[in-house]
Amino acid sequence: MTNGDTVTAPVTDTDDTTQTTPARHGVVARTAPLSAGPRARAIALLEHRKFAEAISVLEDLVNKEPSPPNEALLGTAYLLAERYEEAKMHLSVAVTADATNTDWLDKLSLATANAITNIQKDFPPVEPFEREALLAAPSLEPGTIPSTPFAPEATPTLTDHLIAAAEKISGVVATKLTNFGAAIAGRIGIADAVWTNWYRKPLVLSFATLQHMRDLLEANNLVDAYPDGTLVGDQPQGLCPPPGVMYFRTPDGTWNNLSNPKEGAAFVRFPRNVKHRAGWPETGARLLTPNPAEVSLRLLSRGETGIKEVPFLNMLAAAWIQFMVHDWVSHHVTYAGGVHEVPLPPDHPARRRFYQTSMYVPKTEGDPTRSRDDVGLPTTAINEVTSWWDGSQIYGSDRKTADSLRTFKGGKLQLDEHGHLPIGDGGIERVGYNRNWWLGVSMMHTLFVREHNAICDMLQKAYSQWDDTRLYNVARLINAAIMAKIHTIEWTPAILPNPGLYVAMNVNWFGFAEFILHPKNRRVRRRFKIANEELGGIVSNPIDKHGHPYGLTEEFTEVYRLHELLPDHFTFRSLDTGKSIETVPLAQTRQQGAHALTERIGLVDLWYSFGNLHPGQLVLNNYPSTLRELSLPGNPVYDLAAVDLLRARERGVPRYNEFRRQYGLKPIRTFEDLTTDPEQLSMLKRVYNNDVELIDMQVGSRAESHRPTGFGFGETLFQVFILNASRRLQADRFFTDSYNEETYTPEGLQWVDDTDMKSLLLRHYPELGASGLNNVDNAFEPWDTGELDLARHPLRAFAYPRPTRRTS
Repeated sequence: MTNGDTVTAPVTDTDDTTQTTPARHGVVARTAPLSAGPRARAIALLEHRKFAEAISVLEDLVNKEPSPPNEALLGTAYLLAERYEEAKMHLSVAVTADATNTDWLDKLSLATANAITNIQKDFPPVEPFEREALLAAPSLEPGTIPSTPFAPEATPTLTDHLIAAAEKISGVVATKLTNFGAAIAGRIGIADAVWTNWYRKPLVLSFATLQHMRDLLEANNLVDAYPDGTLVGDQPQGLCPPPGVMYFRTPDGTWNNLSNPKEGAAFVRFPRNVKHRAGWPETGARLLTPNPAEVSLRLLSRGETGIKEVPFLNMLAAAWIQFMVHDWVSHHVTYAGGVHEVPLPPDHPARRRFYQTSMYVPKTEGDPTRSRDDVGLPTTAINEVTSWWDGSQIYGSDRKTADSLRTFKGGKLQLDEHGHLPIGDGGIERVGYNRNWWLGVSMMHTLFVREHNAICDMLQKAYSQWDDTRLYNVARLINAAIMAKIHTIEWTPAILPNPGLYVAMNVNWFGFAEFILHPKNRRVRRRFKIANEELGGIVSNPIDKHGHPYGLTEEFTEVYRLHELLPDHFTFRSLDTGKSIETVPLAQTRQQGAHALTERIGLVDLWYSFGNLHPGQLVLNNYPSTLRELSLPGNPVYDLAAVDLLRARERGVPRYNEFRRQYGLKPIRTFEDLTTDPEQLSMLKRVYNNDVELIDMQVGSRAESHRPTGFGFGETLFQVFILNASRRLQADRFFTDSYNEETYTPEGLQWVDDTDMKSLLLRHYPELGASGLNNVDNAFEPWDTGELDLARHPLRAFAYPRPTRRTS
């Protein structure tokens, strides 16, 4: 979902829905037979991707023999040629004659959505990487960030020295105690025959086991993408930090580490969480074994059964995670490096409905910075956004983009007179990152741009002498910290509502001492701070990179391919009446369709609707049908589920069992270890030729029926999460050493402490106070009114104890 010349799909992972037209890049249409009747000849031309010739044959046929089937076939040809208005016209004629033909209705819906969203336009443009630009030294123009902190550090007093000593001593004692507890948990064991058992232990031991698991991952699963002794981005040693980078984030993420300036920055390599020997890409026949399109059809397709919903989440949870992913990871995908041709199975819907025999998938762009020093390292890829939790999806990952979004007045970002995002090329909102644009991420971007401007107002009131540059940069720090806090202690427990996990995530942010001592008013303490991340929290404690440069990894990218969360349709409702306004296909929410819906329905009713809609479960056969017939520029029928599988193989992410071994988990022994569902077992064995070692990571993780209590996904994805959820905070100077008043201001730190997703929504959309949002504590749970049901609000059992109705 990130890279290429064109706009992409509403998805929750990281890339691969942008691409340029295949015909422009060497995907050659085959020659169609010249004999046969006009319909048969037209179909043969469509099969061979000769769309213009097929249209010519069918236009002549419709003129001579007008009929609903001929009109529908001509409409299909126009659809494949990306001439969506004409496709609508002819498919409408066919549907008017026969409104019972579901195939024609579906094609008309797709053509209509593509015309509304202008999806055939290549947007945003992307150019191939240039070696010199990627290897260039980091630069920062004067005036980009302030050159001094908010206020100089005060000279320490005797009391300060005594407090610091007490913090250090308490940290030493706490570290010995927590390490002892983790060692005990490790001796007891973290797994049974196959599956982990931490969630079946008493709460304290459960927490200690999670710490032990994280300790093992930090010791064994941090693998650098550059040769030993080399700085990130092949930078020379000893570069001098420019003024201001000690106290403020830079647009491209450079200088977070003052001695390794491109660590975590945009346009450097993805590191790995698996050993080099396990990270080699699959090639040749192995790459297509089994055929990804076959796996998609048999094991991922939602089919006729419809979406399997998560009862304890609302649609904000789905929008949020893509909003976060856009801040972290993005691959570069164009046709410049060639294509993978994926044959479609005989009964794949694209064959029957669109006469397509193969799908052409652009290859991930190679890393042009490789040299002879990289011999022996697996293939590497470049992340085109910053890996830091710095709000780069809002602000951009380069200076030019960042400046284009600013007003240069009062530190604020641009909004129109209605409080909506400004509209740019292609009718799409202008933000720091807008690939795979759809309504859900548009709403999140709007919310946090408004929040940035509200923070600027607060800072301006407190520090009237500050200029635009200082207001902007301090507001960015505060806004990014709010995102990190919401994700850590709200979104994550909402999707994984387990008591041990809830404690662990709050401990990551606040520390165990604060979690226990202040259950109703938790703060990140900066005085009497225990210098231990378990008891004192990661945030504002010393930085810890565990001996490896920070970066979000290729394996992390795979974990956040969460497309199943999305429905195929949205029903929007009015807050005032509670009644339905309209039902809109997912495909119509993309690109410029997002802005159209915002204008037509209004953000208050959109937020209200999302708060009362449910996402899909992360299980087999629950992949949105919309995304399995996705239209992209140059590729109007694209099976994204198959592409997800292909990407993991192409980029060297191990298959399911090896993935588990690499992460310290036990491999499954038989298919029966995954699930006891007889239909799923039969299909898994058939598709993977009865070989558990062939199972794709995405498929195996969806098939896991052995899940920790309350979890929305299984333990394999969670293992990646255990490592990276903490590391995003541990390795970032602005959440550790520099999370202080000198950097954020006292008012800024207070603002972060006081803000959660609920208060954020009510601050900017006070009308939502009349909705069920006021009745819930976690804004990612359904906004129910009245007495709450534990089946829909499981966090109430341990996180927010209040009167709640239990279900049997």
